[in-house]
Order: sequence, then C-alpha cells, then structure tokens
Amino acid sequence: MKRTSGKIRDIQRQKEEKKQLQKEMFRQVYNRPKEKDFSDIDQLNMDSFRAIPKSVILDYGLSKAALAVYPVLCCEADFEKNEAFQISQKNIARFSGVSENTVRNALKELENAGLLIKEKVTEGSRHFYVYKVRRPESETNEQCGEAINFYTCIIENGIWASLPLGAKAIYLFLRAEAKQDLDIYSKIEAIMTEEFYEPMEYPEYIRNRKWDICEASLTQISKAVRVERSKIGAYLEALERFRLIERVDRWIKVYLRPGRFFKH
Repeated sequence: MKRTSGKIRDIQRQKEEKKQLQKEMFRQVYNRPKEKDFSDIDQLNMDSFRAIPKSVILDYGLSKAALAVYPVLCCEADFEKNEAFQISQKNIARFSGVSENTVRNALKELENAGLLIKEKVTEGSRHFYVYKVRRPESETNEQCGEAINFYTCIIENGIWASLPLGAKAIYLFLRAEAKQDLDIYSKIEAIMTEEFYEPMEYPEYIRNRKWDICEASLTQISKAVRVERSKIGAYLEALERFRLIERVDRWIKVYLRPGRFFKH
C-alpha cells in the first residue's frame, strides 16, 4: 500500500513539474520580442511616408547611429494619434542595420536631444519599453519645405538596413538639401510643366514626384555628415546600387523612393 501511495505521489509530482515547465515555456515565448520581417516589393505600400523635419537632419548634430535609428522610429509612429508605440530594440537594430548596443546608445542620444520619449511598462512579469517620437511642431509641414517625405518602403524592404551608416547620413543630407527643378524634371520625365497643372493637381504632383536635384559638392557633403572626403565616393556608390541616387554631371538625382521600384 505504501509503495502504491509513493507511486501516486511521484506521478502527481511529475504532472506538477510538467505543468510548471509548460508555464515557464509559455512565459518565455510570450515575453520574447516578436521579430519583424522585411517585406517583399509586391507587399510594400509605396505611398506611405513620414515627414522628417530637415532641422533634425541638419541642425541637431546627431551621430550617424542616431540618424540611422530615427527614421525607423518615425516609421513606427502614428503622429496623428500621437500615441506611444512598442518596438523591441532587437527589431530597431534589425531595421536600422546596427547592433543592439548601438541602438541603446542612439536611443539615449535621441532622448537627450528631446526627440524621443521612452517609458518602461510592466505587465505582470513582462517588461518592455514604449516610445513617442517628438518633432519640432513648426517643422513638420512638408508643403512648406520644412520636412522631407521619408518613404517607409525604404525601411520595410531592408534597403535602409543594408546601407552603411555613412551612406544613410548622406542620403538624409541629400534629401534635406535637394530642390525640385520642375523644368529639368519635366524634360527628363516627359511630363507637363507647372503651367499645365490645375491648382488642385499640382500639390499631388509635388508629393508623388520621383526625385529632386542636389547640387552639393563632395566637400560640402563631407563636412555636413562628418565623413572623410576620400570615403564619400564609396558611400555614394552604395546609394546608387539601390537606386536611391543617380549622379548626373555636377548634380545628383536624389530619389524619394528607390528608383528600382519604378516601372520604366
């Protein structure tokens, strides 16, 4: 009888241990950050963008790592609702193309610059961070030329992660400095000039144009992004591989969305 009772206790103990093990496995799976995957071209929303203030690119003196991380955070944010969002540092690192340690330093830098609010949230045994991206309110209107329309497809397709840090910084600088030359654009793209647009159609054209022109010299680019002039060429080549820019004579065509996404 005693032997039978001992067996029953052993069975009950094994069941309890199995249950506890299942709970621990569930907890680990539940608390594990969900990894986000890059999207295929046919799954991309080519019209989705976030307005990034030019002052953040040109005037804040951010490191290249912070400039790599900031657009990723902007693409996760919903600026209309102004609600906090959750994204793991692992996913930020994945889409920024940097290490998790670099992400942590970049987040701290953005916080210190007043461009990010980070809050730790606890739900039972689960701990995670939520974020709010801050932008200068007077510099978010792309119609006034105070911001660039950064298209989310650049990040979602993995292009942003594939670029070297120097190339990312240069692309943002070129976007911020580039201008729209309607006469040249109309001739190259074989479309109507401004005088033929109806008042309601012209703003839509401005928003959906393919590229702008930047006339910054290599020396100006080097000084602005704090990269040795001898290394600028390699970074520009990286941007050209993804058709984010195209060098034409003394100026650079800067694509708002990767040129390879366009059908010719």
